[in-house]
Amino acid sequence: MGNEDAVRDSLLIRGGFATLLSFLLGSTMWSATHPDDGSAQLVFLSSLAFGLVAAYGLTRPTMMSLPKRATWMLILTVLWAVLAFQEPTAHYMIVALFALYLYRLPLWWGVAATAVVMLLGSGIGVVVMGSDVSVVVGPVMAGLVAIAVAVIVEEVFMVGEDRRELIDELIFTRSQLAESEREAGVVAERQRVAHEIHDTVAQGLSSIQMLLYAAERDIPDDSPARDRIEVARKVAAENLRDTRAIIAALQPRALQGGTLADALRRLATASHENVPGLSVEVTVGHRSDSGALALGTLEVSLPIMVKSVLLRIAQSAMANVRHHSGATTAQITVVADLSAGLVEMEVIDDGRGFDVPGALVGASGRAQGGHIGLMTMRQRAASIGGTVEFGSAPGRGTVVRTSAPLEGHRLESQHP
Repeated sequence: MGNEDAVRDSLLIRGGFATLLSFLLGSTMWSATHPDDGSAQLVFLSSLAFGLVAAYGLTRPTMMSLPKRATWMLILTVLWAVLAFQEPTAHYMIVALFALYLYRLPLWWGVAATAVVMLLGSGIGVVVMGSDVSVVVGPVMAGLVAIAVAVIVEEVFMVGEDRRELIDELIFTRSQLAESEREAGVVAERQRVAHEIHDTVAQGLSSIQMLLYAAERDIPDDSPARDRIEVARKVAAENLRDTRAIIAALQPRALQGGTLADALRRLATASHENVPGLSVEVTVGHRSDSGALALGTLEVSLPIMVKSVLLRIAQSAMANVRHHSGATTAQITVVADLSAGLVEMEVIDDGRGFDVPGALVGASGRAQGGHIGLMTMRQRAASIGGTVEFGSAPGRGTVVRTSAPLEGHRLESQHP
């Protein structure tokens, strides 16, 4: 049940209806006794039937489906018409009926019911009380006022619901941004520590190894120092391996024990396992300074931060593919353009697509569902100086294209 339905079915609203109907029924029955012409008994019975039917519906707000509610109100309307023919005072009960139509039925159903009963009330009034102008105008004016109030209240509900959704989205977005910033800070610090260890401890141990190799060659084979140098060289080599293991462990968890391509292939496998009908292919390659494209290897070691951001964007894009696109095939392509100093990643699917301008407006304003993910992907790319572009249209699949600078990359051959 939505917030609007919860308000309409609240005890306060139902109590207000019950109070109003009780007052009007009481007035009708009291009027029926003055003068006492013998019709009071029939009015009492009709009023009792009306009250019981009204109580049945007002005490079961959540148990009545729309068809049952409509039937309940139709019965109330018939009973009211019977009362109105017997006792003129019952005409005032039309106000309560208008309120019930407009607050217990969908708005335009309620408007239609109110319009019909307006005409019915005017007709009954003319038959019972004569063709006086007030008899005709009274129900019409009451109905128009009730409709105007209902439309205003509906608009207030809609504005309130929009604000509630916006607040929820802002809270969610702030938590996403906070998590993204925290994650980016952790990754940046781990990258800094890894670089420091690489540039100091690892390079120092590597230099010690080379110096010990050189010293070992200069020492005679029968020298006692040769054995000690060999032990020192082995200790340095072992410590260098441990240091490289520490550097690797400082990478994001999904990137540990493998390259970005390995992590993307694991993502593709997991996506296929979650959606058996989805086939995902991963391709990596590099474009040399001459412009030739070679597939199979990036030929560069990307900074940890760049690899982490690309992986996160790929994960978000594939989450959209799995949950929203209905795609059967997807392609993840990563190409390092050495001449342009850029790494580019594309995630393409053959799903149902979406309206990009509308989604981006939603992501910056009233996001719906996955639209917040579009904004998050752009923010992740911006954190490394990159960009994300979306290409899609309803029924035409989706392309998520990410571009980021290779600034600070090192050739694989230079990596320890």
